[in-house]
Amino acid sequence: MALVINFGCRLNSCESDIIQEFANELGIDDYTIINTCAVTAEAERKLRQGIRKLVTEKPSTKIILTGCAVELHPDIYRSMPGVVGIIPNDMKLKKSSYIPYSTKRQFATTISRIRGYLQIQNGCDQYCTFCIVRKTRGPNISFDEDTIVTQAKKLLEKGFKEIVLTGINISAYGRDKGEASGLAKLICTLLKRVPNLSRLRLSSIDPADIDEELISVITQEERLLPHLHESIQAGDDIILKRMLRRHSCQQVIELNERISSLRPEIVFGADIIAGFPTETDDMFNNTRDFLAKAKLSLLHIFPFSPRPGTPAARMPMVPKEIRLSRARLLKQTAQELLQQKLEQQYGKRITLLAEKEFSGKTNNYLAVKSLTPLEVGHLYHLTCTGTENQELIVDNVE
Repeated sequence: MALVINFGCRLNSCESDIIQEFANELGIDDYTIINTCAVTAEAERKLRQGIRKLVTEKPSTKIILTGCAVELHPDIYRSMPGVVGIIPNDMKLKKSSYIPYSTKRQFATTISRIRGYLQIQNGCDQYCTFCIVRKTRGPNISFDEDTIVTQAKKLLEKGFKEIVLTGINISAYGRDKGEASGLAKLICTLLKRVPNLSRLRLSSIDPADIDEELISVITQEERLLPHLHESIQAGDDIILKRMLRRHSCQQVIELNERISSLRPEIVFGADIIAGFPTETDDMFNNTRDFLAKAKLSLLHIFPFSPRPGTPAARMPMVPKEIRLSRARLLKQTAQELLQQKLEQQYGKRITLLAEKEFSGKTNNYLAVKSLTPLEVGHLYHLTCTGTENQELIVDNVE
């Protein structure tokens, strides 16, 4: 059976699941399919390292590549040892693209159906100075509403307990069709037309696009889970302007304060870049202070990685060792903020979706460790008895 390896974002993960289904249905054997990522230079470095490792460990490996990195540098990846095929980004979700590699044999697979990713759009209309995605994915394209509803029903029929709406910029949904508040309307439509959809979650969202309609849905619809991961990137207004982001620090602080006042159980996450070009010590400290002010708990911290062809790559660079040092400091702050959020749960009843025998996630996406076995895929309502290693502790025996 073909092995599908995913690099990158949740959207890539969603696409990789679809590719795996194609491979299973077509009976593709003796190939490794890699869905690549090019969001940072480090992502591409790890990708090339992973390809070389596969070939070193098994010289007979036959690799098929698709995704953003291949779209950006097709000649580089086509020439790598072990690579026998490349599928363009705009063709990777077409089953016909994989027929040439099919042996027409069928294989049974066992998949843990916990969290299903549902793509609602592709591409992005923004021109953030650090980002290459516009070039690899193209402009925003919103998928057909009826198709999204149908796919949601299929995911539930397959046994998924939770659905995550994903894309390159899901907050732009409907904008290419002239629709205002498209994402809020889509959420309401999904919940109305798929009444057995009891757990809906959003992937990363741009805070600049969170309008009144979306705030209303986030704070009032219980089936939309209380977890918001925001694409913030920095906590200094000058850096945000140089990134061409559309929000200010104060706007995010006020937004998150308002949402949390209306739905106190919500947990905010964010992507933050450390050491963006021209970032001074004071700017960095502004970002570090901002994390707590914006009520952020689940943080993805990245040292800046220049992408050739982007405006940021031509800006004055912060030395690499300083970028890495700042990323480490931000990660320390992130751990402290997460620990504070976890400690607030002590003694409270939490809803837990079991993902493994001894672990799972709360509705607001906090990690949980159980001292006793759980039934995978089952929902539990348990009391938090403590914290350990950035996880909540529960005991299933009550």
